[in-house]
Amino acid sequence: MKEFEKYFLIGNFEEGWGMESADCEEQLFEYCLEVLFIPDNKIEELNMIGNELEVILKDLEIEDVNDDWYVNLLKSSKYN
Repeated sequence: MKEFEKYFLIGNFEEGWGMESADCEEQLFEYCLEVLFIPDNKIEELNMIGNELEVILKDLEIEDVNDDWYVNLLKSSKYN
């Protein structure tokens, strides 16, 4: 089975979310659900590293990588 990109660093955030000073995992999780539209069952781990959001995904399938949320995450990610 093909391996899909599971690790992302996001450095540009929607205004009004205060992500530059995010201090709780709940806020990171809400941002991923409401702004990035990542399904909650695909999120393995979230961390703030400096001023960047580290997103680690799990259980990715071929259907996921063709979904809008995944394509947008790839475009938003620092390493693409």
